[in-house]
Amino acid sequence: MTQQYVPEQPHLTWTDRALFARSVHRLLFKRLLGMTLAACLLTVCGFYLMERARFTAALRDGVIYDAVRFQTLAAQELNAPGLGDHRRLQGILDDTLCSSRQQLGTVTLILIMDTQGRVAAKLRDPAFHSPWALDDYLATSRYNVPAESSGLQNELTTIGTRPFLHILVPLVDATGDVAAYCECLFAVSETVIRDANQRMILTLILAVSLVLSTSGMLYPVLLRLLRQMHATSLDLMEANLETLNVLGRASAKRDSDVDAHSYRVTIYAARLGERMGLDRQAMRSLIKGAFLHDVGKIGVRDAVLRKPGPLTPEEVEEMRQHVQHGRDIAIRAHWLNDAMEVIGGHHERYDGTGYDQGLKGQNIPLAARTFAVADVFDALTSSRPYKPALQFEVAIWMMEKESGKHFDPAIVYAFAPIARELHEAYSGRPTEELDAWLRANCARYFGSDIEEWLASLDARLLR
Repeated sequence: MTQQYVPEQPHLTWTDRALFARSVHRLLFKRLLGMTLAACLLTVCGFYLMERARFTAALRDGVIYDAVRFQTLAAQELNAPGLGDHRRLQGILDDTLCSSRQQLGTVTLILIMDTQGRVAAKLRDPAFHSPWALDDYLATSRYNVPAESSGLQNELTTIGTRPFLHILVPLVDATGDVAAYCECLFAVSETVIRDANQRMILTLILAVSLVLSTSGMLYPVLLRLLRQMHATSLDLMEANLETLNVLGRASAKRDSDVDAHSYRVTIYAARLGERMGLDRQAMRSLIKGAFLHDVGKIGVRDAVLRKPGPLTPEEVEEMRQHVQHGRDIAIRAHWLNDAMEVIGGHHERYDGTGYDQGLKGQNIPLAARTFAVADVFDALTSSRPYKPALQFEVAIWMMEKESGKHFDPAIVYAFAPIARELHEAYSGRPTEELDAWLRANCARYFGSDIEEWLASLDARLLR
């Protein structure tokens, strides 16, 4: 037994503005929070790159200072062929390392090489506790001695868990030519690492505080702007819907002086679309198309439109032109573009014998196939100047007989269980009641979703 459907109480407008108030605070907070996190992330990344560059420059300057000092002490050996006495170079290197400990860190490994890459002197810091880690790193990351004289090369890297500066410094002789290269690994001190981490945390806290305070000041301004923009959007949407209402009622008045048909078929189509699980956009297209499906009849002569008897072949052809008239009217309004599927396809038949394009099966838009079931059902169960209303059982029998011919069988199957309750709830109802139901129950598909509205606003701004 089918439960009697009771129409809901009507609202005053097509759109429920309360939905905006319930969601705008959450949505605006979410967006500002995203901006805050992005700003903080950019700040941290910028600070990290800046601190990395500062470290690299400071460490490089320290190593270059030691290299220049070594170059001065070893000038005699650098001027000699083959770098002179390598034992003398080693001794100078030992003395240099012992006095090279800096506040920024320690030189842990030094290689003195000739221009062919042969090692002439080598020294490790005996205090460094993981010499094998340095060997593993150099096994794959040694600098290649340049084929031609070039400036220094340096890279800030990590060995184990500690940052190192890996640097190659050219050493020149008395003539200014490169006589050797100094390759070394400089370990950053734990104190410097700890200070850097503290500065990064402090910078992050300051950045978050600044962004949050800025967001807090912007929040009421943005909220007011959003409210004004959304209110304007809703006003425009309501104006569009009222225009839709006027056009639909005008075409229905011309046809039969009874405009309840446009409301009933729209309600039937909307309930059927909901049962089929159509999404929000598809429901909007279906509702708009349903209400304006016969708008093209405005362009048909009264002598044909209101003729009580059968039409001649010429008059039938003229009547069929209302589909193209409807396209011509709707195409001039961008907001009605998605209604074109129903306006232009509601007289197509599933077997391909309809008009005016002769579409067949799934080639007929889903909205048009859905509406066709609602339209024919109301036409059969309503009285017209040229015919009386059929009994519900007869109408359903005729529609089921046309399943697969006139109608999509799946849609007829979906409509059958709700057909009686729709007929009992809305057949013979005054236009005012139908209009109230339509406003109350179809409003949620038009313009009240703030997230969707903002997404569409973003899309327009990105064009």
